[in-house]
Amino acid sequence: MIQNLQKIFKNLENVEPSRGLEGKISKAISLENSRKVARKLMFARGGLAVSFGALVYALLVFGKAFLASDFWNLAKLAFSDTGIIARNFSNFSVSLLETLPIVEIFAVLVPVFAVMMMLSWYFKFSNNKFNHNHIT
Repeated sequence: MIQNLQKIFKNLENVEPSRGLEGKISKAISLENSRKVARKLMFARGGLAVSFGALVYALLVFGKAFLASDFWNLAKLAFSDTGIIARNFSNFSVSLLETLPIVEIFAVLVPVFAVMMMLSWYFKFSNNKFNHNHIT
């Protein structure tokens, strides 16, 4: 069988590709890259919309609880009774940490992180849209 293949390839003439083949291939690669970037941009835009919506929702729901927490009442003492706080700083700092609304802070920071991540992806992909020097 190997000898048959060798005979077949020896009998073939030197075949040259058609003149427009290189241009067609380059155009197809460029078109596919443009489609890939367009899909990534669409995903980034959708992610931005969802993460902005989640941020607004988190600010409305958890922002009120954050502002209404006792943390701010204790924090106000730092400006009004500085002498007493300086003498009892360790107790004051522990009280501040106990009343710090961690869940509300976390609930607001997660959508902020998502917005920043989606913005990073959006700018990365939009930069690739105009710069086709490399394949992503």
